[in-house]
Amino acid sequence: MRLFSLFFAVFLLSSCTRIAVLKEITPVFPLPAAGLTVSIQSHAQAFLEASKCERKYPLQAAEHYLSALQELAQQLDRRPADAAARQAYNFALDRVFSLIRAHDYNPWDRPLQVGRFTFAFQQGPRAHWHPRTYEFLPTDQVAIGGDYLKNRVERPGLGASLVAIGRTPKTNFRETLSQPRTYYGVSAVAEFQGNRCQVSFLDPLDNETVRVGRHTYPLAADFSTPLAVLLTRERPEKLGLARLLDPDKYAETARISRLRPYDDSRIPLLLVHGLLDTPATWIPLVNALRADPLIRKKYQIWAYSYPSGYPYPYAASLLRKELDRSHLIFPHQKPMVYIGHSMGGMIGRLMITDSETKIWDAYFHAPPEDVRMSPREKQLMKDMLIFDSRPEIARAIFICSPHRGAEMAGNWIGRIGRRLVRVPQTMLAIGDALTQAVTLSQGGLAYENLPTSIDTLTPSNTFVKTVNTIPIHPGIPYHSIIGDRGKPRAAADPERGSDGFVPYLSSHLPGATSQRIIPSNHSGHQHPDGIAEVIRLLHGHLKTAP
Repeated sequence: MRLFSLFFAVFLLSSCTRIAVLKEITPVFPLPAAGLTVSIQSHAQAFLEASKCERKYPLQAAEHYLSALQELAQQLDRRPADAAARQAYNFALDRVFSLIRAHDYNPWDRPLQVGRFTFAFQQGPRAHWHPRTYEFLPTDQVAIGGDYLKNRVERPGLGASLVAIGRTPKTNFRETLSQPRTYYGVSAVAEFQGNRCQVSFLDPLDNETVRVGRHTYPLAADFSTPLAVLLTRERPEKLGLARLLDPDKYAETARISRLRPYDDSRIPLLLVHGLLDTPATWIPLVNALRADPLIRKKYQIWAYSYPSGYPYPYAASLLRKELDRSHLIFPHQKPMVYIGHSMGGMIGRLMITDSETKIWDAYFHAPPEDVRMSPREKQLMKDMLIFDSRPEIARAIFICSPHRGAEMAGNWIGRIGRRLVRVPQTMLAIGDALTQAVTLSQGGLAYENLPTSIDTLTPSNTFVKTVNTIPIHPGIPYHSIIGDRGKPRAAADPERGSDGFVPYLSSHLPGATSQRIIPSNHSGHQHPDGIAEVIRLLHGHLKTAP
């Protein structure tokens, strides 16, 4: 019981780290130390006066902000390089959105009369997108932090940086590979026609610049705050432990989802997490990728989420079905780059391998048609054991992946883990069939019914041993990023290194286009060196991508 309690406590603590922190603050217009014009000084004073009446007379405060915004727009039209005027413009527009949010105004279906101003919305290129369905949170009124968001990625420029938060969950999110609720960064700019203020919304991942009046400006953006809002409101990390211990309960969470609107011209970048994890584990990498203008322009990020209590061959079979479905939804998608961490890399290994019947033959005496098993169970086994490399994957990156298993899965920790993890009903049915049909190797094997993910991580597992005898498809380049904690024995002999969970000899794959050892524990996908290597590889991929 003591070991049981220890193991459970380790898992529980690992799922409760403060990965993101968000706190709403009261923004104050920052006065530059030098270079202040009389105009900006007067606007700063106007902002102060407007803030005093926001709570009691919100529309009066909004009129003050719009008046300042109109004057600042005129000033920028005369002097587009005036950085202080641009900063004041953004602050004034942010405060208008703050008042709309605080008092639940709806200027989107009908223009809102704000004193002498009319505030209205100008439809953008996405006709189906309408602001009425979102709450807009100005990013300057929140402070963010946490283990996953140590750097706030912003782009200075013109515009109000906002988080568009879906007011209601989507009902068709599976059909569109989208998120159940939207948390997306948008940027807004305002233009005046007399006293009519028209607001336009732009996607900062699509637009680097914006034209307002006679001039073109860099478009302001905040790429990190939408991620912080998503993490703090949805708390997806809580699913990590729950989906390991009882995968059947969360079967519906196995799916691919997009982090931005789909775009045929961008390369899908598919991120696949590992054991005890969720797509939230990729936030440090996603945050860094959004800081890179070329990657923002050329890639679109997707994530595959699945209950990590499933045996990884089964999780891989579900991913193949998701990839088939994605082609039906988006038939013109470009070949993708696959990035897998830990067990996600083992799943990726199967995505770029043609198994033929080699794995099936390692288990059974006879070909599929001659094995006595119900049609449903046989199809499940075929989906897991007989597969082709996926044509949509153009490149794969494996990070801290135990391709040859992890000794920890077979020791006392793994034994306790097997007692904790509830065996999926699907796997129980297969296990019953396997006891009748499996061919055990000489001496017998302990965990041949593949009931949980921990069983399929043991180095002695037949699936693990057999798949490593099959070459990876020759037309798909792959890369390894391997963690090394820097123990003395590894310094003398890198092949004796380990990230604390996966030894070098398990992560190393012969034939890799590149291999990088980084000074990291098992979380190499979050280590600065691991992230830098991924960015380097993605830049390199663009030189060969169609």
